[in-house]
Amino acid sequence: MKNFKWFSVLFTALVFLVCTAESCDMGNRPRNTSALDEQAHTENNQQTLLQNQPLPTITWSMERDNLIKLKKLQNDRGINFYMYIFIEGISEPVGYYQVNKVSSVNSQLSNPMQIISGHLSNNDLPAGTIAVIDSPSEDGSYGTNGDAVFGFTPEGICIQTNMHYITASVPLNFTHPVNRLAIINTEEAKTILAATKKAMQ
Repeated sequence: MKNFKWFSVLFTALVFLVCTAESCDMGNRPRNTSALDEQAHTENNQQTLLQNQPLPTITWSMERDNLIKLKKLQNDRGINFYMYIFIEGISEPVGYYQVNKVSSVNSQLSNPMQIISGHLSNNDLPAGTIAVIDSPSEDGSYGTNGDAVFGFTPEGICIQTNMHYITASVPLNFTHPVNRLAIINTEEAKTILAATKKAMQ
């Protein structure tokens, strides 16, 4: 019984020493809270700025005004844009097209992303897990189509380019005359387009 008491006292003393040593060691280590401290400082500083310099109340947005005008202009079938094509390193355009609207080849009519749930299908996701995956485009393929843009000329010809460009609703004035880029005339274009449409039916 005596031995047991001595053992208890000795064990308690050892535990105390170990805990004290660890606490001393932990006390010398810097706590990893700098990111939280900076975040708190940023929030406090922002609150002070908001009080001293409150955000203005804007009753009319020129940004929204510009966007509304642009969307209306781009969706007006009666308006054509002049699309000037540039090559890297050359200040003058190589030529221009007339197009109805410039669009990205990566635009999709359907949502480019899908939300799936683990309990809705056999997709190796744990039950209740939500994930976002790429959705196929309308032609059933995945991925992007590069960084090109495209548009249709008044004759219905599709023009696509991955070079730099400027579009304007009126012709632009350059130092040297800029040629309209064309390979065939309008009548030939109509004939080819008609043949193409007939072959696609």
